Amino acid sequence: MLTTLEKVLFFFILTGSMGYFLWRTWLLIRLVRMGKRDPECRTEHLPARVGGMLADVFLQRRVLRKPVTGLFHLLIVWGFFVFAVNTINHFAGAFFPGFHLFGETALANHYTMLADLFAVLILAGVLGLAIRRYLFRPAGLTPRSVESAIVFFFIGGAMAAYLLNNAVEIAINTHEGVGHHIVAGRLAALFGGMTEIPLRVLGHAAWWCDAIMHLMLIALLVIPTKHLHLAAGPLNLLFKRSRPCAQMVKMDLEDENASSFGVSRIEEFSWKQNLDLFACIECGRCSTHCPTAITGKALNPKEFIVGLKHHLLETGPDTLAAQGSDTKKDGINGKNLIGDAVSKDAVWSCTTCGNCVEHCPMGIEHIDKITDMRAHLVLMQSDFPPEASGTFRNMETAGNPWGFAPEERANWAEDMNVPVMMEKKRADILWWVGCSGAYDERCKKISVAMAKILNAAGMDFAILGKEERCNCESARRLGNEYLYQTATREIIETLNKYEFRRILTTCPHCYNTFKNEYPLFGVDYEVIHHSEFLEELMAAKRLQTVPPSIRNTTVFHDSCYLGRHNGIYDAPRKVLESAGCALVSFREEKKGALCCGAGGGHMWLDEAGESIAGHRTEELLSSGAAGIAAACPFCITMLTDELKKSGSATGVLDIAEIIALHITP
Repeated sequence: MLTTLEKVLFFFILTGSMGYFLWRTWLLIRLVRMGKRDPECRTEHLPARVGGMLADVFLQRRVLRKPVTGLFHLLIVWGFFVFAVNTINHFAGAFFPGFHLFGETALANHYTMLADLFAVLILAGVLGLAIRRYLFRPAGLTPRSVESAIVFFFIGGAMAAYLLNNAVEIAINTHEGVGHHIVAGRLAALFGGMTEIPLRVLGHAAWWCDAIMHLMLIALLVIPTKHLHLAAGPLNLLFKRSRPCAQMVKMDLEDENASSFGVSRIEEFSWKQNLDLFACIECGRCSTHCPTAITGKALNPKEFIVGLKHHLLETGPDTLAAQGSDTKKDGINGKNLIGDAVSKDAVWSCTTCGNCVEHCPMGIEHIDKITDMRAHLVLMQSDFPPEASGTFRNMETAGNPWGFAPEERANWAEDMNVPVMMEKKRADILWWVGCSGAYDERCKKISVAMAKILNAAGMDFAILGKEERCNCESARRLGNEYLYQTATREIIETLNKYEFRRILTTCPHCYNTFKNEYPLFGVDYEVIHHSEFLEELMAAKRLQTVPPSIRNTTVFHDSCYLGRHNGIYDAPRKVLESAGCALVSFREEKKGALCCGAGGGHMWLDEAGESIAGHRTEELLSSGAAGIAAACPFCITMLTDELKKSGSATGVLDIAEIIALHITP
C-alpha cells in the first residue's frame, strides 16, 4: 500500500526509533542493576514464581479486587498482548505487503477476528478508565494527570487508527480476508460513497497514524512514563519476596568494609527496590488504604514511590557515570534522597502496617525502603524524633521502653501461681509476657487473664520474670538496628539456659520477632500467639466455660502484625465465637483493617494531626457492635485511649480477657 518514498521514510523512522528504544531500555536496565545485591534470593522456586506471575498478569487477581476498575484494566492488558502480533504485522507489512505472523492459516483468520474485537474492548477500557479518572476521580489518583491523558490518547488512538486503516483498505478492495474483520468490515460501509483517490489518501493517513501510535506506545514504555509498568510490573511480580512480609533484613554491623549503614543514596537500594519504582502504575491503592495518608500525615505511599522513581531517573545517569570514582556525594545534582526526593517527615510517618504492600497490584515493597532510610538516619546521623531518644535509652539500660526496674517486671504476677523459669528450669511453654503485659496498667489485666487461663487449663508453663527484657522490635523499625541486635543476643543467651517446647506470646510484635526474625540469628523457636493457643485449648476442651446469658455483639479489630503480616485472621474469631460472642462483620476488617497507629515504633512517638487510632475507633464503632475485641496490647492501649476521649460507653477487651470471664471456677 505504501509508496516507495513512504517505505524509505518509514524505514528510517523505524530504525531510528528502534535504536532509541534499545538505548533507553539499556539505560533503564542499568539503573535497576545499579542497586546493590538483594539480600533475598529472588529466583528460588522459579516455576512457582512464573506461575504466580502469569496468574497475576493474565487474570489480574490483585487488580480485580476492585471489580469495575479491574475489568477495564483487564481488557487493556489482554489487548496489549493481542496487539503485540498486530504491531509486528503492521511494521513488517510496510515492506512485505500482506505479511502476517501466522501466515495464510486459519489461526491468522481467527486472530483477525480477535484483534477487531479487542480493538473495541480496549477502547471501552480506555474510555471507562478515563471517565473514572477525570469525572469521578477517586482520592488516590493524581488530579488532572497529563501523563495519564497522553497514555489514554495513544492507546485509544492506536485502536481507532487500526480500525480506520483496515476499514479504508476494505472500502477500496485492497484487503484480504474481509469477512474476518468483524468490526472494520462494518465500518467500511461508512466510506462507501467516497471515490478512490480520497479513500487512498485517507488510507495512507490511517496507516501512518496506526504506525506512529504504536511507536509512541513503545516510546511511552522507555521514556519512561508509568506505562512502563506493562514491562516492569510482570518482572516485579516474578521477583516478589518469598520471605515473610514483616521480616526485616539483618544488617551486618560487623562488616569492616561497610562505609555506611542503611540507605541515604539511591544506589544503596537493592536492584529489586529499584525495579519496584519502575513497576508503579500510580493507581493510588496504596494511598487509599494507608493510615498515614488517610489521616493527612506527611507520608503518601504513592507519592513516596513516585518521588523515588523521579529521583532515580534524574540522578541515576550521573550516578552511573560517577561509578568507579573515589568520591561519593550525598546528593547528585544537588538533590538528596532524604529531604528532596522524599521528605524526612514522610520517612518517620510510616507505621509499617503493610496495607500498602497488601493492596499494591504490582507487588511493590514500600516498607523496606522506609526502614532502610530510617536506619541510616539513626545509625549514621543520630537523626530521629526527639521522643525516641528516651525510649532507646530506656530499652538499652532498663530493658523496657518506660525505664521501669527489671525487678518489677513480674510484680503483676504476685499471688497468681505463675512459675518462673529461673526456679523451674524447664517447662512445656515459655510464656513471653512482653513489656506492655508486665508494666502497662491496662495490659497487665491481659496478663492476669492469661495466667488464669493457663492455670485453669493445667498447662506446664513459666515466665522469665526479671530475666525478660524488651526485644526492641520497635527500636528496630525506628532504625536502631544496633540496639535490636544487642537485645537479640542477650535474649538468645537467656533462652539458651532453659528447656521449653514453644514460646507463647500475647503480643503480635513479639510473635513476629521470634517467629520470623530470630531465625536470621541462628535460632528457630516454635512460637504461638495466644489467639491460636486459645483456639487449641477450646478445641481440645481444656477449658470449661459458661456461655453468657446474652450473646453480645462484638467486632474484632485485626492487628497488623497478627493479620496482614502473619495471616492469622480466623483463630481469634473462633475463640470469640466459642466464648459466646456474636461477631459483627464489616468492610474494614481482615486484610482491609486499618492500623491502630502504634506500629513501626509509633507507640513511642508523638502524633501530629488526626489520630490514626481515633479514625480506626470510629470505624469500629460504626459497625454497631456492643463491644470491641482485639489481640494485641498496642491495639488495646490505643483503642482504649480513643474510646475514653470520645466518651463512648463501648469497651475494648483482649480475647484472653473475654475467655477468662467465662471460665468456670
